[in-house]
This record gives sequence, C-alpha cells and structure tokens, in this order.
Amino acid sequence: MSSWVARLEAVDQRWSQALRVDDHRTGKAIATVAAHLGDGPLWLVLWAAGMIVFGPPIRWQILGWVIASILAAVVTYAIKFTLKRPRPQEIDGFYSKGYDRHAFPSGHATRMGTLPIFGAWIFPQFALLFWFISLICIWARVALGVHYLGDVIVGWIIGALASILVILAMNATLF
Repeated sequence: MSSWVARLEAVDQRWSQALRVDDHRTGKAIATVAAHLGDGPLWLVLWAAGMIVFGPPIRWQILGWVIASILAAVVTYAIKFTLKRPRPQEIDGFYSKGYDRHAFPSGHATRMGTLPIFGAWIFPQFALLFWFISLICIWARVALGVHYLGDVIVGWIIGALASILVILAMNATLF
C-alpha cells in the first residue's frame, strides 16, 4: 500500500473514531434510529407508495429516482466486491452479513446521496428535511461503527452523481 493511501486510511480511522457514540446512551439511541433511515426496504415502500399516490410528472420523477438508485447501487456494489474493505466492526441488524459484508462504499450512504438531490428536485419545499435525513443517516452509520467516514462520503457522492446524471437525462428527454 502506498504511503499516501496509508495516511488517508489513518486519518479516516481517526476521524471515524471521533464520531463514535459508544458510551453516549442518547447519542447511540438517536444513531440507531437514524442509521435505518437509509434501509433499502423502507425506500422501496416509499417509492412504490409515491408511484401509486402521485400522477405524472411526479410519478416519472420518482421512477427516475429509482433508476438513479439502481445505477448508484450497481457502482457501489461493484466497488465493494472489488475492494472488499472490512467494516470497523460487526454489528447485527445494520446490514446483511450474507451479501453486504464489505464497508466501502456505503450502500446506505449511496441511497442517502440520492435523497437531497432527487427529493429536492421533486419536492423542493422539503429540501431541508431531505438534507437533514441524508446527513443524520450517514453520520449514524459512522457513529455506530458500521462504516468509516470515508465509506459514507464516497457512497453519498456516488448516489448524488447518479442522481444528477439521471435528472439531466430526464430533463433532456422527457420535459
């Protein structure tokens, strides 16, 4: 491993440790709830409900959100299964140990990277709420020790970039 990668990894581990809430009862309770705000099944239900409740053009925008999330997930999991970075620690209930054993980049953060971009595009009146949910979820993943800070930053960027690309494509072809 090159020296700059080793230094970057050391900084990532140090900053991640500083964000941990292991000995803070209230912080740990908040983080435990917030960490699940990025769960895939939750978002599948929300997207499906949105597709049922809203008509065009919102329905098509939500479909674009789903497409961006799938695109981002493909990129994220390709990186995860190539690099195979271990998680800071094993914790039950925060990821599937069967297929999601690796930390980098974070799948939850990837989904959360789509939230403020697509959410604010579709529902601009809730932009601050979407940013808050996105940031508290990725903080919680680090605070509980499920991910390193670098895992969530890179995952979030992948989700945001996929969202921007899909929105640009949708604007160019549909609207």
